[in-house]
Amino acid sequence: MKQLPAATVRLLSSSQIITSVVSVVKELIENSLDAGATSIHVKLENYGFDKIEVRDNGEGIKAVDAPVMAMKYYTSKISSHEDLENLTTYGFRGEALGSICCVAEVLITTRTAADNFSTQYVLDGSGHILSQKPSHLGQVLLLKFKCIALGLILIKAN
Repeated sequence: MKQLPAATVRLLSSSQIITSVVSVVKELIENSLDAGATSIHVKLENYGFDKIEVRDNGEGIKAVDAPVMAMKYYTSKISSHEDLENLTTYGFRGEALGSICCVAEVLITTRTAADNFSTQYVLDGSGHILSQKPSHLGQVLLLKFKCIALGLILIKAN
């Protein structure tokens, strides 16, 4: 026996959460709703296998939270297991964005009400920020995915 490489472990564990294009969209809509969005627009290219884009008018991600926004098991919803009894949100585990990063190229553009401008982040497969730059977009959360391994996961799962 031998231990699997960390990247393989991340991909396999992500396939427990990200099982289809529908599961990606579901997770992103739940994130939007948890952020207080009252307007959510979803755009799919090639049924979501080439790109999934979600725009909302939610609260956005604070700059201080950006470095860990897609790191697995980082969440603003709970601090301990006792908090599970009083959940009022869809998401709380901190797995959605991190899992999506494992199977897709992820670009997030976000702005909070306190920010003067939006910031665009490009994330790697582990959820780390590869680059960031100012953006002209308003107070929206914009996620674009170019699915890399989602098709592979779906083929192997069936």
